[in-house]
Amino acid sequence: MKPQPQPPPRQFSRLDQRQRGAATLVIVMILFFIMAMMASFASRNLVFEQRMASNFYRAGLAFEVAEAGAEWSLGMLNGLSIDAACLPTAELSTSFRQRYLTQDVATRTVIARPGSAIKADCVRQAGEVGEGNSASHGWVCRCPTADWSAAAAAPAANVLQPSFNIAFQTPFDSRAGSIRLLSSACTGSLAADCAASGMASDAAMGSAQVAIDVALISALKMPPAAPLTVKGSVTVDAATLGLHNTDAVSAGLLLRSGTALPANLSEARLDSMPGTPGLQAMISADGGLANASADQMFALFFGMSPAQYRDQPAMRRLICPAGSDCGPALAAAYRSGARLLWVDGPLNLSSDLQFQADAAAGPLLIIANGALTLEGPMLFKGLIYARGHGQWANPSAMPALLIGALLIEGNFQATGSVDFWYQAGLVDELKNRHGSFVRVPGSWWY
Repeated sequence: MKPQPQPPPRQFSRLDQRQRGAATLVIVMILFFIMAMMASFASRNLVFEQRMASNFYRAGLAFEVAEAGAEWSLGMLNGLSIDAACLPTAELSTSFRQRYLTQDVATRTVIARPGSAIKADCVRQAGEVGEGNSASHGWVCRCPTADWSAAAAAPAANVLQPSFNIAFQTPFDSRAGSIRLLSSACTGSLAADCAASGMASDAAMGSAQVAIDVALISALKMPPAAPLTVKGSVTVDAATLGLHNTDAVSAGLLLRSGTALPANLSEARLDSMPGTPGLQAMISADGGLANASADQMFALFFGMSPAQYRDQPAMRRLICPAGSDCGPALAAAYRSGARLLWVDGPLNLSSDLQFQADAAAGPLLIIANGALTLEGPMLFKGLIYARGHGQWANPSAMPALLIGALLIEGNFQATGSVDFWYQAGLVDELKNRHGSFVRVPGSWWY
């Protein structure tokens, strides 16, 4: 069979080549578009995750700042006198507690003072410690004595400058001696931005609020009923010791002692309830007091062990050189705002102190972890507790007067003219206003 001739190979024209190139270009463009869409979608997820991470960081930072604000305020409530920048001052001023809280002596009720809701605020300065002058970094706070007002805008910075503000609120289940503390924080540098209206205007701003209830642990859980309480013996000169108590609640009790009374007490120097002879307004040979250990006697009046009482937040420890007069150091501590003082070792006061002679001055509570020696005339308002023997010698004709109460774990000796005057209002102030504020367990709110 004769083979069929093959057709000649096809010759592509330039038009055919251009058409094939155009089709390839279309396919490449489609593939590129698909890849671009995939890359865009992946980038969108990355941006979204970055925003989520940023929001989590800002929210976490705001929460930590709010928690720090609550702890800062709790420390300030137990602090000393401060200035307008919330810093300690040696001048006679008011404390954080005195500026923003009102405490009722009779009912222990604690409320915020009238005025603006926000009481104080703090802002973190730009920069990190170690960058140049570290003194210019850290937190800058304001504790105004008048109503709080919004601060001016802070200088622009390239880092976050979080801030917090503090307010107080009476809880619905209000208990005597407690109040709710509100710490509102945000990642903006202005405390006013932490308000609800300010936060709504900036969606990128992290914000948080921490609320805790704080309660007052009384500085004097069980006040003494007499101006002088001595576990051991009492020794006095003839007509030297004056005891005065006309308070009906305490039945005008003048002296409580673990041993027999001294025989040379003068009725003329004793003032009790009207119609009650002074010598009959005393408790002697008190077995409960005499048989109690030193720590048990301490816990009877303060409700805790000496070590616990010493370590409470509002307590300030005062160190006086052995054998020297502690009066100047005591007066300086009072001017700085200290109201609870723990003195290690013997406490000697020999200067002519007219301490707290002002009628408006608040009382001072002193724990002398050792013997107590008072020499000469002086005026003292408050309560002194000595964990050893005590003596007061006043050879001068000037008055030596303690308005409040003296408690001695050992023996007490008085020579010269010495007077103790019990005032119920002053003792109630130590019980219901003085002490340490602490967090109430389980009271945290976010």
